[in-house]
Amino acid sequence: MKQLNVLAPNKPGQLAAITQALAAGGVNIEDFDVATHGADGVIVLTVDRYGDVLRLLLDAGFKAVTQDTLLIRLEDKPGALAQIAVRLKDAGLDLRSMHIVRRDGGVSIASLVADDNARAAAVLHDVVIGPPHA
Repeated sequence: MKQLNVLAPNKPGQLAAITQALAAGGVNIEDFDVATHGADGVIVLTVDRYGDVLRLLLDAGFKAVTQDTLLIRLEDKPGALAQIAVRLKDAGLDLRSMHIVRRDGGVSIASLVADDNARAAAVLHDVVIGPPHA
């Protein structure tokens, strides 16, 4: 799975402009997260058509980068994400991001990015969904 990170000024209307550009291009947003850091903002997206999104965002004046992620399945209960974070820490891996993608029927699907996704996939082999991405 890929994750898009869109860099945008932290000002009103940025998320509206991004979502309108993607809607006009017929792109379906599957998940998003917004974080601000002073004057800057980062919008993290998962979408159905990555190649189209990069072009659409560039045409709308936004900078975006893609990043490979791991998808994991875990029980939807307190402490489940902490267990994953501890396993990666114990393996000497840096967890760069983790996002809940879906919660349903007592199961959560999360995407995560580590400093070495291949090693993270090996450490988390029992919860990784699908083939790991580097």
